[in-house]
Order: sequence, then structure tokens, then C-alpha cells
Amino acid sequence: MEALLEKFDVGLFILAVFATVGIYRILELILARMLWKAKKEQSLGKTCLLILVKDLEDRVEGIVRILAGRGVFEMADMVHFVDLGSQDCTFDILKRLSQKFGFDVEEGLKEDLPEADLVLAVNLQNIGAEEIAAYFERLCGVKKVEMGLRSHKN
Repeated sequence: MEALLEKFDVGLFILAVFATVGIYRILELILARMLWKAKKEQSLGKTCLLILVKDLEDRVEGIVRILAGRGVFEMADMVHFVDLGSQDCTFDILKRLSQKFGFDVEEGLKEDLPEADLVLAVNLQNIGAEEIAAYFERLCGVKKVEMGLRSHKN
């Protein structure tokens, strides 16, 4: 027994424990990523956010930055800003921001809506950017919906 204790290296034991935990965490991350991709494919399908704006020159940049900060542009398959005939520089500001954030800007509402399984159309005259982000998160956030279902007691 003493011979075994003399050969026992505490540092090597600690290294083995951390290596085991590290390998476990890496495998857990890979599995979670694969499950997330599978669940995303089963979610709502193709989603589109249609945001209607008019004469919001003083607020539109802040609104776009709030939506970008909340990850709305990543959650949606398509984001369209539609300028409903602004008399100020709203359309120009949206054009500039669309190059940075990657959304589409249109002047005037066309007859046909974008092709998607879910189109959420909001008018920024009536609702704030935080509310838009929250609604869209609730609709598209598969993980949050799943967590809510798990915590709900029937």
C-alpha cells in the first residue's frame, strides 16, 4: 500500500479529473448543437418580420439597433422594413443601416407579402422596438418555449 502511495502523483490525478470533465463538456456541447439544429428545423419554418415605418427619422436608428441587439435579425429568416411614404429622411437612414445589418428596405407596401410560413407585420407608429423584439422572441425562441413547457405543471 505504501508503495502505491509513493507512486501516486496528486498533480497527475487532478489533471486526469479536469481532462475527463473537459472531454465530457465538449461532447455535451456537440450533442446540444446537433439537437438545437434538429429542433430549429422542426420549429415554425421560414419566418419573416415586416416592419412598417413612417416619419420616424428621430427614432428609426435606435429601433434598428435595439432589434439587432436583441438578436431579431438572426432569429428571422427575412426582415423587411417598409417605408409608408415618409416626408423626412427615414428611408435614407434605413438604406444606410440595411447595409450594416442586412435587412431589406422597400418604399411603399406592395400587394404581395414576402413568402414565408410566418409573417409578423408590425407598425412602429403603434408599438415600440422592445415589444417587437419580445413578441418575435416568443414566437421563434424554440429553447425558451421548451423551457416554459418543462416548467409548466399539468
